[in-house]
Amino acid sequence: MVLAADAVAFAPICRRIVQASLDRVLDLHHHREPLETVPLNWISDLVGSLPDELCGNVRLDFLLEGGRLRLLESGWVNLSGVDYAPQVALALLDAVPDLARIFHVERPAARIRARLREQATTRLAILVKEQHTVYAENDWNLIRSLIAPIDSVVIAEPDFHRIRAAHGLILVDDLPCDMVYLRSLDGPAAFTGRHAERNRHTLRLLLDSGVAFHDHPLTLLAEDKDLEWLVERDPGLRDIVPRTGRPADVSPADASRWVLKLRDRHSGEGVFLEPEEMLPRWNDPTAILQERIEPDRFPVETVHGLAGDAVADLAVHVSYRYSVARRELIAAEIAGYFSRFTLVGGKVNLCTGGGIVPVLSEGPAPATEEAN
Repeated sequence: MVLAADAVAFAPICRRIVQASLDRVLDLHHHREPLETVPLNWISDLVGSLPDELCGNVRLDFLLEGGRLRLLESGWVNLSGVDYAPQVALALLDAVPDLARIFHVERPAARIRARLREQATTRLAILVKEQHTVYAENDWNLIRSLIAPIDSVVIAEPDFHRIRAAHGLILVDDLPCDMVYLRSLDGPAAFTGRHAERNRHTLRLLLDSGVAFHDHPLTLLAEDKDLEWLVERDPGLRDIVPRTGRPADVSPADASRWVLKLRDRHSGEGVFLEPEEMLPRWNDPTAILQERIEPDRFPVETVHGLAGDAVADLAVHVSYRYSVARRELIAAEIAGYFSRFTLVGGKVNLCTGGGIVPVLSEGPAPATEEAN
């Protein structure tokens, strides 16, 4: 449960992280200097002119340590669970109606709808991967229903050849779309093997077309496991951002003080918590070390009858608009929450066995746009 006072405290922290991140994205794009610590830096080469604004939804993943937020990483493009994760909390309110007198559920897709309306979007093209789980399909279908009456069309990677550009729009077959929502870019994996040709060609076409993006691909540059640059830009974030080290500068005997992460991996598959897992990867050129966080534990009882003290994260969705010319945020609003837990080990990612914790926000539900 996120109390109103907690939400007030989270907001400025999230705003500062988003401001520093987008400032750095523009700096990296301007200098076009490949950086070892930014695996996706090549994307700058595909981006010509920048839009007047960047807008989208970023998810900041935190652990609580001693009751304070510690940032693990951030996700800027191709975020899963945007609307299917809140369904758990909505089901809880349905099952226990008395809770709805005190709490409500924030849905990030509602802020997506608000951003689309600000851009006067008439039809959204949602680009998705070739292979997907039923959860991913449920997610984008829930988003489509929530952004209505704005029209939307889903197009999967094998059908990207059906996309063409015309006069600042893209056409899916003959259907004009004035905004693109990227759900097909899954980090570097989307640009290797059989995915490479389709994604690179389509991304270049989209960028050259001048079509507007919700989640501009350039923001992938902010998906960096090494977070020290955040503190360099905003020293006030030092208590939030864990220290980063290089394996070459740390004795393997001190491995227990760190977590090893591979910079070009996602979904928990490149995170190693135990020294015996870390040491074989100590000399991997993509490896960085992140200060080990000792997370607070929370009592959990699952619908399947499991119980115990769990590690749980708190992912905060932030809906933003950012002026490229002024390099300042026009808006940065907490759009919702996502919490995952594990009773075994420390990885909370759903694809590594974690579960979803319903997150309720204190206070009455915000007025709908229709009510306004």
